[in-house]
Amino acid sequence: MEVFEHVILGGGVAAGHAAREFVKRGVKPGQLALVSAEASFCYERPPLSKALLAGTKRPEETLISPPRFYAENGIAFYHEWRAVGIDFGRRLMMNDQGETIGFRKLMLATGSRVRNLAIAGADLLGVHYLRTLEDARAIVGALRDVRRMVVIGGGFIGAEVAAQTARRGINTTLVAATDHLWPGHFTPEISAFFKGYFQSNGIHLIFSARPAALHGPEHVTRVTLETGQSLPAEMVVVGIGVVPELELYRQTGLQLDAGVLANQFLETNIPDVWAVGDICQYEDVLFGKRRRIEHWDNAKSQGEHAARAMLGRREPFIHVPYFFSDVFDLSWEFWGDTEEADRVLYRGDLGRGGISAWWLRGDQVHAAFVMNRPDEERRAAPLLIAHGTPINAECIANMEIPPAQWTPAQNCETGPSLA
Repeated sequence: MEVFEHVILGGGVAAGHAAREFVKRGVKPGQLALVSAEASFCYERPPLSKALLAGTKRPEETLISPPRFYAENGIAFYHEWRAVGIDFGRRLMMNDQGETIGFRKLMLATGSRVRNLAIAGADLLGVHYLRTLEDARAIVGALRDVRRMVVIGGGFIGAEVAAQTARRGINTTLVAATDHLWPGHFTPEISAFFKGYFQSNGIHLIFSARPAALHGPEHVTRVTLETGQSLPAEMVVVGIGVVPELELYRQTGLQLDAGVLANQFLETNIPDVWAVGDICQYEDVLFGKRRRIEHWDNAKSQGEHAARAMLGRREPFIHVPYFFSDVFDLSWEFWGDTEEADRVLYRGDLGRGGISAWWLRGDQVHAAFVMNRPDEERRAAPLLIAHGTPINAECIANMEIPPAQWTPAQNCETGPSLA
């Protein structure tokens, strides 16, 4: 049995960036192992629904590090190694072939699996999910023969896939259970803009609707909604969320809730075991609450943070939640948490596609949405949220006053620079 000082269980975004951080911090050859259920080396997930579907990036260009990176730095990489058990007391894990790997320090980065449709016809050919590199390859290959398709889900995956297929000239219908796209990140005004934008780019939108059944003898030909509406389709892509991979940890002594419970240092209740990425339900010291985030930036940042911790640098994980998306010719970014905000202020002109929205609680910014606005607004957003800087709302609303002059709350013109 091989025993390693540091083991990362998982082969996704968090694991790939953690490995780079380990090397950056001087981990010695032979001390680090990555254990992945996938056949591929670690890759970035955002391109799967963006550049890979658009055909502007090849699969090998999604890799976080080239294969030689692991060999050159003495990192053991176990491919298609499906862990079925962990014994934290004995410090070892077992796979479905009866093999074992030992560890002294362990990073749990097993990520999520797609949430499956539980309706008749969900197992028909032509029904796809997008989570892995293999999923993306399958979708790209199938798109060549598709004239009409239905995308189910109004979140990141659904909206980005719909944008890419519409660009290919495929008749695309997006069905969302919510009453607008990207719930939790858009105000009604921003939602209305994106609704019009998607429609103007040829996407048929159906909100507040759920699929009742998929039909076809072997291959999907039609989607029926609960309303009774029937949608012809040669292909269906489902993006209704993900489920954190927690089954491996049940009955192990690891504390679980909606994810693996971790403190502000990303430490679990078991010594020398850290949790990162989609499975990590950590203590967010910025907002004073537990949260679990399913997004690339969180996985990357937590993987890097835990790598430093495993090498002896124990610091709280202080990070402003961040999301981004690209659809057609628009790119937008979002920072923070809108839950406790009591008002929203805007800068820019939605009609021209350039706007920023600022969620405040009292005189502090809790969240920000920025699309096609000056870089100084992008730079200011996470800083204002992280520092809890008091802001005079009139400064934000006044387009003539740049972010560097938004502080302090009493004076819009002489505050300290945020640059």
